[in-house]
Amino acid sequence: MAAAGAAIVSGVAGVAGLAFLSFAEPANHPQTEMARSAVSQLESGASPRTVVPSRVVDIGTSTDPYVIVTDSHHNVVASSASLSGALVLPPPGVFDSVLKNGEDKLTWQPTPSVRTWIVVDSYKAGFVIAGRSPSHGEQSEYLIVLWASVAAITLAAVGGVTLFISRLRAF
Repeated sequence: MAAAGAAIVSGVAGVAGLAFLSFAEPANHPQTEMARSAVSQLESGASPRTVVPSRVVDIGTSTDPYVIVTDSHHNVVASSASLSGALVLPPPGVFDSVLKNGEDKLTWQPTPSVRTWIVVDSYKAGFVIAGRSPSHGEQSEYLIVLWASVAAITLAAVGGVTLFISRLRAF
């Protein structure tokens, strides 16, 4: 009986994990394509200004995608993003991580009230940051799926421990 319960809980955790991944990956989809395209063009000799959308996006008020290109010292070379009129960049540790591990996908919160999904990649002369801010509905859906996944994984762990303890008692 305990084995069947553990199997059910594990199955639920697996489905929740897949649901989380299937939701999280599309959230980064346009940014991933934009970052990779910009890197490819820059590596082929394109000017940073030509890989950045011409329309500047205020990431605090718009859900439109944006691209930021920096040099290797994290100085903005071209950008279609601003926050209340100012240029913004993720913390320096993000760039260090990209140099060490390659492309990174993360949620960046430049101010307490602004959240944006970004993809950061490097090219021979610097970095490309492609991002977009989620709508309020997307943020809510993401959090629901995240917490449901955490709950399902926790239930699976409890089920596994329960199964382990019941097997120990059987001996």
